[in-house]
Amino acid sequence: MLWEALLWVIMVAGLAGTAAYLLRKRGNGRDDDATNESVGQVFTLVAGLQVVLASFLLIGVLDANAGAAKAASDEADRLLALQWAGDALPEPARGTITTAVHGYTGEVIEVEWPAMSSGAPVDDTAWSRLSAVRTAIATSPATDEWQRSRQIAAADRLWEVYEARQARIEAAGSALSPMMWLALALGAILSVGLSLLFAGTSARVHVAVVASFAAVVTFMIFTIFELQNPYGRAAAVGPAAFDAVLAQLT
Repeated sequence: MLWEALLWVIMVAGLAGTAAYLLRKRGNGRDDDATNESVGQVFTLVAGLQVVLASFLLIGVLDANAGAAKAASDEADRLLALQWAGDALPEPARGTITTAVHGYTGEVIEVEWPAMSSGAPVDDTAWSRLSAVRTAIATSPATDEWQRSRQIAAADRLWEVYEARQARIEAAGSALSPMMWLALALGAILSVGLSLLFAGTSARVHVAVVASFAAVVTFMIFTIFELQNPYGRAAAVGPAAFDAVLAQLT
């Protein structure tokens, strides 16, 4: 990912620097204070909006990544708590919960996680493995108050697993909308294009400034792109918490 980012930054910076050099060579970069003033006002507005938008989206995807990691960890913790609560119930509820939790965890690791990493939709196949748990908990006989409390605890943990699962799946589908990408691309093109129109500095300074600005803009957009899916590419939140659950169950 790092080399890919560097390639994009160098390529865009090189193109922007080349464009600035060619404009200077053709004489479009004359020393014109009036032009600099008018271009500077528009550039300040456009580039400022671009930086604010990119910063806002970058903070958003970082928060989404942190939330996705927490949701996965919470779901795994609730699964283990569901298993422990089920261990206190009599058969056949105990065996039903153990089988369902083990099957659900394996389904999440082997099927759902690759789908989330690639951005594919996730169905309810894994959740259907836990559908029998609710019935098993409800029909399990409670011979004393302690087993009754474990029965209630198992039902609560099952609901918490569902809530954490929904948070994980929603995070997997939190990619930016096409409108946001259009706004980012348009702002980047306009701001870099306006920077080409400045005059009054030497050609070397102008080329260096334009290339540096294009590199920063490109790197921010590339970072947002890499981090928009918490379970894929640069972020790549892994199923380590679910692996730990399987290790506890075996």
